[in-house]
Amino acid sequence: MNRKGQAAMEFLMTYGWAILVVIAAIAALAYFGVLSPEKMLPERTTFQAPVPNVDNAIVMAGGADAGYVEIAFKNNVGFTINVTDVYAADGDCGSVSATGAEEISVEGAAFTTIPIASTVTNGQGFRIKFRCTPALLAGEKFKSDITFKYVNTETMQERPHQGTVQGRIV
Repeated sequence: MNRKGQAAMEFLMTYGWAILVVIAAIAALAYFGVLSPEKMLPERTTFQAPVPNVDNAIVMAGGADAGYVEIAFKNNVGFTINVTDVYAADGDCGSVSATGAEEISVEGAAFTTIPIASTVTNGQGFRIKFRCTPALLAGEKFKSDITFKYVNTETMQERPHQGTVQGRIV
């Protein structure tokens, strides 16, 4: 009689039961919130060249206000730019695109409403801050696609610049 087949089957069954126990343990941990993926959401702000972000965005809960998002950038276009508009296309910030709803601060100056003081020279840093329409709640996850438009003063062409903000609301 061939005992090799039975030994192989017992070996595979033992590993099968061990894998099943591990899967059940992981499922129980996920069910009770220990392995909750939203708790492990990394902070990430991604805007590519020529106007990259220089730090992760600040996403603040607003309490009675709607809350806001603030992003720091650096002008690497090679020319002076004028920031003209900011909007959130979709995501947790809702639909933001109202003139006067956005603010800009160039190299540490106080925030002013766009387009006033929106001229940013080459190599200069600036911050954009805007309010989100649905209320942002502290501790919740946040992800939104953000676009701002700028005019290159050398060519007078208006260009959209898009990126993503992801993280926790503080």
